[in-house]
Amino acid sequence: MNDGTPPNVAGTAVATGRRPSPAAGLRVPGPVLVTYALTQLVLLFWWAVHHPGLFSPDSLVYITQSTTGTWNTHHPVTYTGLVWLSLQVFGGLGALTFLQTVAMAVGLAYAVGGLRRLGVPGWLAAGAAVVVVALPPVGGFVIAVWKDVPFVICHVFLLGTLARAVARRRDGLRPVLPAGLLVAAAVEMTLICLFRQNGVIVVGIVAVAGVLLLRPAGRLLLAAVAAVTAALLTNWALLPALGVRDSESIVAYEAMFADISVAYAANPAAFPTEHTEVMARVAPLSHWRDSADCYHADTLTYARPFDRRAASVHGDALVDVWVAALRRAPGTIVDARICRSSIGWNPLPAGTISRNPSAWGLPIFIERDPAFQQSPFSHTVRTRPLSERAHRIGMELTRLANEPGVEWLLWRGATWTYVAYAVIGFAAWRRREPALLALAALSAGNQISVMIVNNVQAARYMAAPYVLGVLLLPLLAVRRNTPATAPAQRSGVDGAASPVGSTGTDKATVPAAEQALVGPGGDDAGPALPLQRGDHDGPTAQARVDERG
Repeated sequence: MNDGTPPNVAGTAVATGRRPSPAAGLRVPGPVLVTYALTQLVLLFWWAVHHPGLFSPDSLVYITQSTTGTWNTHHPVTYTGLVWLSLQVFGGLGALTFLQTVAMAVGLAYAVGGLRRLGVPGWLAAGAAVVVVALPPVGGFVIAVWKDVPFVICHVFLLGTLARAVARRRDGLRPVLPAGLLVAAAVEMTLICLFRQNGVIVVGIVAVAGVLLLRPAGRLLLAAVAAVTAALLTNWALLPALGVRDSESIVAYEAMFADISVAYAANPAAFPTEHTEVMARVAPLSHWRDSADCYHADTLTYARPFDRRAASVHGDALVDVWVAALRRAPGTIVDARICRSSIGWNPLPAGTISRNPSAWGLPIFIERDPAFQQSPFSHTVRTRPLSERAHRIGMELTRLANEPGVEWLLWRGATWTYVAYAVIGFAAWRRREPALLALAALSAGNQISVMIVNNVQAARYMAAPYVLGVLLLPLLAVRRNTPATAPAQRSGVDGAASPVGSTGTDKATVPAAEQALVGPGGDDAGPALPLQRGDHDGPTAQARVDERG
């Protein structure tokens, strides 16, 4: 059977009595190598198209902070530090965006390896990985100087780790997160929390899903708690100790200000004088009324009449105005929040969507940012394609992706979130394996976090569910469990004692790499490898612990 699934080395060891060589256990499967090679080539094409990268106003802020000594917490210092390192070591940002392509390609290969362990044909999983980076919205996104890029890459890695945990649980291996996977999960979740603030919500939902579906999930819960703790300590203790200022940004309040604007436009007479006086200190009341837009907060807070410095000074008073508006007209505020979170739940076009940065908009961003113009590295922010031919092809593909009729498919992560839910639900039903539902936690975490608070219709906010949704499509090809192939209990298929050992896994059946991953005695206290029928030379281990990647 040529379905991309490698032979069962562990089962062969039981049948033949020979211990597999360490080299066999460490061998990387062909589909994993092919995934890395092809996705890296595709991403290098996009890197040549947009070299040294795509730049947004946020990109300019990273450079300004890191090169003028004005570090603050408005944007994650983790990514600002990577920008600084690339500038100091290489004199530009091409190295950073190149490393983003490498990290994404490695992450996709790792995720494909995890999906293979769940029974997905390797060639199909590799194909999905290549397709997702070939799409202009994703290929261009990976080349952008944005904190969202490593945030999404960490999701891809965490998908690979969760897939391995689900496979180990299905195969009766304990713990579901051995030492190697435990460290991987902790690092991935910590970085998710550090690169975006809503990462804490994502990690929390992953932990809840693990507790419900991957029991015993003590190690996954430990990794999640460690990740959130590390992120909070970094932001509350480490960064202040290093002299990083609190930005005192009003970003966290912008959604409330937009709610006030919508409520004021709907019923100005309902606002008492003391509230309108506070609002007038920040912007003319006409601006509060005329800029009411339930889809975007930026039409209010980034327009010239709005004094952001005054909004910071009167932030507490404006929160009181919002609380009063919520009590007076809760339906209006809730409707505004639902509308503004459309990018998270609505697969159809709603509002004006913000796509990837464009080269033509860069001079406008620079002109509007006088602080960036003082940076000694301001000259590095220029688009210099490595190949004019590649640039023409890439820009034509991007133009086609920007056609209005395909926004629902190529730019809206909500579409791919629902696709992921449907695919995972189908696979779990087909295999009678509820643990597969844990794979939906990453998409759900992003969707819920965006629906809780959101300011604009930015495609990047749902980029992680977009990428994961395409990657998970091959789960449709998993085969139905049958009595002949379903994992057996510890006692063996027919109720006889397991030949592998009644109290633990026979390490002679486990490749060297898996033993190293589990650690000394990691599975000795757990159940034996499940058995399967149809092996005339002896029972075959159901768990394909020989699959690497």
